[in-house]
Amino acid sequence: MIDDFENYTSDDQIKSAYELWSSDGNGADWSLSQEHTNDGDNSMQIVPNEPLDSWVSVSHNSSLHDWTNSAGISFWIHNDADEPLEFNFDIKSESKAFGQEGTFTASLKEDGSSLWEEKSFESMLTVPADFTGHIRIAWNQFTEKAWQCPQGCDNDLDLTLVDGFEFGYNPQENSTNEIFIDSISLWGVSEDTELGTLAPEWATPSNTFNLNYTAAPIDNPLKGFLPFSESAEWRIDNQMPYSMEYFYIPLNEIMTNFNEFDWSKLESNIDDVASRGNQAIFRVYLDYPNRSSGIPEFLLDLGLETKDYSYNSNGGPEGTSVSPDYDDENLNTALHQFIEALGDRYDGDPRIGFIQAGLVGFWGEWHTYPQDGSTPAGDWDGELAEQEDGRATDWMPNLANQAAIVQEFDDSFDETKILARYPSEFNRDLNIGYHDDSFAFQTLPASLGGEDWHFVGRLQDNQVMDKWKVEPIGGEMRPEIQIDMWDNDPPQYIGEPIEGAQGEDYYKSLELTHASWLKIQEVFQTSLEGEALERAREGSRSLGYEYFVPTGYVHAANGRLQAAIEIQNTGVAPFYYDWKVEIAARDKNGNIKEWATDWDVSNVLPDDEETEDNKGALLEWSTDTSELSEGSYDMLVRVVNPLSEINSNAKKFHFANEEQEDNGWLKIGEIEL
Repeated sequence: MIDDFENYTSDDQIKSAYELWSSDGNGADWSLSQEHTNDGDNSMQIVPNEPLDSWVSVSHNSSLHDWTNSAGISFWIHNDADEPLEFNFDIKSESKAFGQEGTFTASLKEDGSSLWEEKSFESMLTVPADFTGHIRIAWNQFTEKAWQCPQGCDNDLDLTLVDGFEFGYNPQENSTNEIFIDSISLWGVSEDTELGTLAPEWATPSNTFNLNYTAAPIDNPLKGFLPFSESAEWRIDNQMPYSMEYFYIPLNEIMTNFNEFDWSKLESNIDDVASRGNQAIFRVYLDYPNRSSGIPEFLLDLGLETKDYSYNSNGGPEGTSVSPDYDDENLNTALHQFIEALGDRYDGDPRIGFIQAGLVGFWGEWHTYPQDGSTPAGDWDGELAEQEDGRATDWMPNLANQAAIVQEFDDSFDETKILARYPSEFNRDLNIGYHDDSFAFQTLPASLGGEDWHFVGRLQDNQVMDKWKVEPIGGEMRPEIQIDMWDNDPPQYIGEPIEGAQGEDYYKSLELTHASWLKIQEVFQTSLEGEALERAREGSRSLGYEYFVPTGYVHAANGRLQAAIEIQNTGVAPFYYDWKVEIAARDKNGNIKEWATDWDVSNVLPDDEETEDNKGALLEWSTDTSELSEGSYDMLVRVVNPLSEINSNAKKFHFANEEQEDNGWLKIGEIEL
């Protein structure tokens, strides 16, 4: 600890220890404060004076110190404003100032979180609005400040001759910010420090374990390609590993009257999927072309009007569906009751991966094309089922009813993730993701050779291109392209045109959507060989998250056991559920002692190559050693699939590490007690 401000008893004492410099002489007030502190009773508060200067700094000068046995500097800060704070922390050595110049990285951890996040900055730290927590900067991020050497700087920070440090910022640009500083300390102290910027403060080379990357399994939970559950008996064994299965179910197999439900068929389907160790994705429909109608009989008895149509081969051997009047009051009452009941029963159910917000439109896909209110009769290849003034009538619900249905899904589900077919103005602010049901065929926007109405074009128009960071993206690959596209590198369908169009680049579609899963039935029932099979498997593996642990840290001393992992997301999307993360100590006989942590890997986003954000995070944990006897232990980490509490064959969550074991545990280091 360099300064925790506990040794000062008055403002006079802190003013004698810290000096102020200001650009215009108005300065700032720096004083002891008990309003916002870290571990003790005191912190240092900095408040600018009026009129505001363009720069103020508060510096601490001291006798020479040798800080070569440390990895960097750490301090606690509270930004008492609803605006970000641009801020500098400089080290003084040999009468020169060394700080951040150009692009640099620092690690931040909010109070109450076990997660350190490494972020990239330009010239100055950006402390988030209302941030309270720790910031760490490694010594290799300090360079000589350019204002000292107009002709160019060539001096390196000499940690053997440190004689002070200072905080600085621009009050004019940060006029509402009051700053509280505490717990200024060195971190990574050791005799021979070679630690990354995310190492815990207690880390040393001897308790740091470098781990190795290998691609995670294709069938990691809640990601990748998936088949229809009804195809279980005729899939090709072992061609495409998977962890989820999909099914449709008509509403009339669940809902028998207002607020009356028979869940047996849905339960049977979900249990069937779970019996194979997989999670289910499903969609409930009212109208599925070429299948019998899913409309509950009691609504028809109450006079619900329906419309016949022959589109999409409707009326084939499996039965004729009909499109209901979606604005019917009884129907809307029933839909809201069903969604609420579905949430009451299944929200957070570990057997379910995701639920699609179906119910509306052909296939429950939220469209009734060509009955969309705009298609001219002459533009449709065939006779429109219903038209007025030369244009198709619109069979979709009015916008108010559409908005109310998706709002009901959002209100009824707090844990299980819901996906809507189309981004829109009435769902963009809801806790709902999206599914692209024509992936790599109608995905790319006009700027990349597609159309504005394609999936990414809709994401752009509704300003939800970044929604994947908190809500999932899934979908289905266009059925006609599901096999032939893997003959090409990069994968793309370039066969006989479909509706006058070719396919799109699979990886460009993935890059823009950050999709986690895709229905792609054909790769489970059609033989693939050689390079085509490897491309398809890699295409599945590339979806969603992939978490790599490059470094583990474990330490046992003075009755305390500490562990930490540096974690990186090498995939394209986060993991969307807060599954339990456990730490364990395993003795030489294989006996395991487990502890629960408060870690949440869903907060770890993929690296952003453009901004260099999200390059990694640090998760820390500690307990006492009273439950362990003397001896050697392997330290282990795992993410627990909650389905394992129901079925022991549930797919294990695997990190992308060579040290990952088939039983779900990742070895992160060793200790001796």
